[in-house]
Amino acid sequence: MPPMKSFFLASVVTLMTVSTAACQQPVPPPQVKANPNPQHKYEVVMTVRNAPRAFEQVAGSAQFDIPAEQDACIPLDQTRALAGVRNRPSETVPLQFRKVSDTEYRAEFFADALLDEDYYGLGVCHWKLTAVGATLTAKPAVFSTETWNEAIVGGAQQVTFAPKSLFALSPDPIEFHPMTLAGERSPSAEDFEVVFQSRKIEQ
Repeated sequence: MPPMKSFFLASVVTLMTVSTAACQQPVPPPQVKANPNPQHKYEVVMTVRNAPRAFEQVAGSAQFDIPAEQDACIPLDQTRALAGVRNRPSETVPLQFRKVSDTEYRAEFFADALLDEDYYGLGVCHWKLTAVGATLTAKPAVFSTETWNEAIVGGAQQVTFAPKSLFALSPDPIEFHPMTLAGERSPSAEDFEVVFQSRKIEQ
């Protein structure tokens, strides 16, 4: 095939693909509902070690996602790329951490807090608890930390830490100081720690 003709055909195919994508409608976000009968209840204990002062406010949340192995239940969004992409839904549920002392906070939550449903007619999407996070405020500092699904379900302790010196600093221009997960490096005497320990509550 002459080069000019090959180029012409390739251009036509590209234009047809772009036109088709332009005619597509974006995939709407799912109408997520709370599970009316959750079964898997957990408690997470958050312990603060070696902080230079107490936190004024602690807020929590649980993050839920549709994992990659559930892709079949999510349609391709042809408006995002020529080949289409799957926009995996993600939901955050607020958690209330109860203050036991200046160094201990507790929260209860359900790992199956969201209702599994067939949102797009492609089969039931199953939600998975990804992480439980906390935002800890000691003005001007704001810290963010989390514990992950494997540690929560497995009952393993998870340690995060950050330099004590950050208590004197605002996180501006970002919203918070992220804490480091132990294992990436070890905490030192210059750090404070936030330790998570979870357990399943039998009902």
